[in-house]
Amino acid sequence: MRIQNIELIPLQIPQTYETHWANGRISVAEHIIVKVTGEDGTYGVSEAIPRPGIYGETPRSIYTVLHDIIIPQLIGMESTNLECIWEKMNQTPYNFGAKGSIDVALYDLNGKALGVSTAQLLGGPYRKEVPLCWVSGGTWFAKDHVIEEMKEKVAEGYRGVKLKAGHFEQDIALAIEIRKVVPKDFQINIDPNQLYSREQLIKVGHALSGVIDAIEEPVPAWDDVARLEFTQKFPEIAFLSDESTFTVAETQRQMKLGAIRRLGIKIPRTGYTLSKKLVHLAEVNDMPAQISTQAETDLGCAAGLQMAASSKQISLPCEIAYYKKGMYKESMLVSPIEIKDGMMILPDAPGNGVEVNWDIVNKYAVKF
Repeated sequence: MRIQNIELIPLQIPQTYETHWANGRISVAEHIIVKVTGEDGTYGVSEAIPRPGIYGETPRSIYTVLHDIIIPQLIGMESTNLECIWEKMNQTPYNFGAKGSIDVALYDLNGKALGVSTAQLLGGPYRKEVPLCWVSGGTWFAKDHVIEEMKEKVAEGYRGVKLKAGHFEQDIALAIEIRKVVPKDFQINIDPNQLYSREQLIKVGHALSGVIDAIEEPVPAWDDVARLEFTQKFPEIAFLSDESTFTVAETQRQMKLGAIRRLGIKIPRTGYTLSKKLVHLAEVNDMPAQISTQAETDLGCAAGLQMAASSKQISLPCEIAYYKKGMYKESMLVSPIEIKDGMMILPDAPGNGVEVNWDIVNKYAVKF
């Protein structure tokens, strides 16, 4: 089916509370809905998510690069010719979120046109229930609040937690307290968003060996020396990738270096086409993978669910229930995604398996 139109709908979604991480904070989610329509009227939808302080993309930069550069090149192309489309988009360097959003919308479109799920288009589904990892504000919130939160999530069946970090000594203390109130097989990951120094990282390794299961990008992504030293000194704490694995080449370099032991994939950043290749690299290197969060609404999390369900290699609990934190007052979907006993259930519907609530989209739409 040929691509007939690509529509961009910028949103400003007020959050119920301000979210914090080591190098930024957000009180209004400025996402962009991408709607790709085929010649028969079938359409696919995705959610583009800027992160200026991490990836350098703003809402306006995503909109501009799509509207002015990428979209004009794609009109009239076959929607199933995904490798050629990705290659054409890659002629525009960087702009990962912009390109990823087009790719996700195309898979949604193709699945709907063919009557199959995106997970099937990706070679699955390997599983129809995906174990969930909760994402906690960690040391950006009061310790007692986080401890109670963990008890609740264990009772709900979640298999792990990612703690947003960046306060070093408080990060250590909180992780130790959480380990006391969760089951032994409950995964604890901490994510300092590259804020630690080399010295702090080593101290964290000594303090949290046997306490946490993984640490996500604690030092700058370019610091190979610190990353490799930590991995060698503390093999019981897996080094989980994020900012260091944007591309096939850099991911392979990190894996060959031995600096990472778990692969984190963000669908808004790498779409499905590039994510598939990263998963295959993980398989070749015998490395488990997970779907990580980019603060998606339930629409974006539905896209992550399809990828998580498609592959055996994505075996770690996934961060695809971020919207359940209650920061978004209203759902972007007509019907909720089913979660049962800490597992997210793959829908039976084609494409990404969900229907967009266009009344909510229009409510938060803004003009650029």
